[in-house]
Amino acid sequence: MIGKLLDHRYQIIRVLAMGGFGQTYIAQDTRRPGNPICVVKHLKPGTDPRVFDTAKRLFNSEAETLEKLGNHDQIPRLLAYFDENQEFYLVQEYIEGHTLAEELLSGKRWNESQIIQLLQEVLEILEFVHRQGVIHRDIKPDNIIRRASDNKLVLVDFGAVKQVRTQLVTVGGQGSATVVIGTPGYMPTEQGQGKPRPNSDIYSLGIIAIQALTGLSPTVLQEDPETGEIIWQQSVTINSRLAAVLTKMVRYHFKDRYQSATEALQACKDAINPVPTLSPPQVSRLQTIAVAPANPVKPAPKPKDSGKSDPWPVLIGILLAGGAAALVANVYPNVKNLALNLTGNDTSLANKCSAVVVGNSNIRSEPSSINSENILQTVADNTSFEVTGKRTKGRWIEVKLKSGRLAWAHSDVVTNNQQWVSCLREKGIAIKTVNDSSLIATRPTPKPKVKSRDVATPLAEKPKESNPDAGKSQPDDNSANIVEQARQKYDSGDIVGAIALLRSIPANAASGIQETGKMIAQWQDDWAKAEALSNEINKAIDDGNWDKVLDYRNHPEKLPNTKYWRNKIEPLFKQAAENLAKQAVTQLENQGKQKSTQQKLPDNNQPATQENPNSTETPNSGF
Repeated sequence: MIGKLLDHRYQIIRVLAMGGFGQTYIAQDTRRPGNPICVVKHLKPGTDPRVFDTAKRLFNSEAETLEKLGNHDQIPRLLAYFDENQEFYLVQEYIEGHTLAEELLSGKRWNESQIIQLLQEVLEILEFVHRQGVIHRDIKPDNIIRRASDNKLVLVDFGAVKQVRTQLVTVGGQGSATVVIGTPGYMPTEQGQGKPRPNSDIYSLGIIAIQALTGLSPTVLQEDPETGEIIWQQSVTINSRLAAVLTKMVRYHFKDRYQSATEALQACKDAINPVPTLSPPQVSRLQTIAVAPANPVKPAPKPKDSGKSDPWPVLIGILLAGGAAALVANVYPNVKNLALNLTGNDTSLANKCSAVVVGNSNIRSEPSSINSENILQTVADNTSFEVTGKRTKGRWIEVKLKSGRLAWAHSDVVTNNQQWVSCLREKGIAIKTVNDSSLIATRPTPKPKVKSRDVATPLAEKPKESNPDAGKSQPDDNSANIVEQARQKYDSGDIVGAIALLRSIPANAASGIQETGKMIAQWQDDWAKAEALSNEINKAIDDGNWDKVLDYRNHPEKLPNTKYWRNKIEPLFKQAAENLAKQAVTQLENQGKQKSTQQKLPDNNQPATQENPNSTETPNSGF
């Protein structure tokens, strides 16, 4: 195809991508000034007349859709569509830039403003697309290009070829109608069942945003085994409003997500600029409960045995006596303190930076959840603790109890991580991050035998089977076995099964979410590199570049270390060596034949021999 002129106009200059049903090329438009670059998508439906007729109808329909979508500045324009020799071609605008996949580097995290910008830009495009009655169905980093000219995001590959191909498979009798369009990891459940909806695209975009925010590949993210919901917030500290938006975008069931791009876009805007309220959440709750009576209510007499006054009549009187402005300007500090008293929080925290912890969460004496004996207290809902400014790399936050004792709460159970950090910064207090191990090093390391823990308990004399602590080491032992099984699966080539095993490890085991997440990410990265290397070697063999293939063998440090990939690649080295040897033999034979031919031919320029220097006869030519 390279160099071929399509429709007497578009000259193919290189291959952009290849697939089973067609290819995508970069071409030049020879009829426009400067021969600008464009993208040509090529579909080969086959020779079956039924398939061709169906393909033509579908292709024309998809071309009309792309024509409408091209009216948006951040969607490539359709330049032409035609068929030649029972094959179909789409010509689209070429977008100069790089894909989002090049920006989403493993381990690199975007900040919140970058996430918001991504969401707003792509949701605005999807808002337009969905209004046209179109579902993209393959939102992923490779299909979002950052345009070099203005740095805007452009949504590409609306799957015209893929949609036609999907229906052709059924028409041609080669498969079923359940062929799915989409990419694993970015595709929601209903789309995997062949029933995509507009908010399936919203789900995919939410996954990309979480990937950018956490630096983790979608396939690494954990799922709740009971609900199917994605567990991701433990990997990053994020504004609670933005976290709520992302969580709703990627809900397991489509009914629980935003129902339109417009709704999701408005939620993003509200997350940046929330609707202002006159008071904190506690005060808002009081205002809702209080009902204004016909006449102002006087404060109730204070009970003799109570140290607190009843705040409700005071609040009601305040709301009746003045407007909202008076409430904010004159009464807010007092109302805030009253609300703190009502919720059971210490009013001494009013001028201090505090972390709000969700109910039934544990406050621990050290930054570790492995030891159940380090729990100091289990808190009520929305309990506040003063923060000291110290946190660990494992995302534990040091807090101060009412007694003055220092303790630890994990950021996953803190609802206002962004707020307490900002509070400390405003007060000029530096946040210090330390290693977890340095804070738990003084705790005695549990011995492998259970007896060492039983000595201090009344259960010491009981058999091991009756000891409730006897099984505490089981998750760690079991997780080690699971990891080993996963390694074996990975080494044998079953990466999907290996990752599934790793994900089955409990979060509270020794190899918990963070460790298994790192392992999964590393395996996926190594696997992708091995796959790319295998493709390069295969291409070199197809091109006959045997020397290049053997050059890979000479650099073993670059070769994959898994048995599966070694078994795939080593035969290629053997094949290349054999072909190179055959090539060398052929060259030697050709050289021998050429030399033999040269010897048989008379050489009229050869000088006379010494024995007969005056002789004019030619020497013996071997005839």
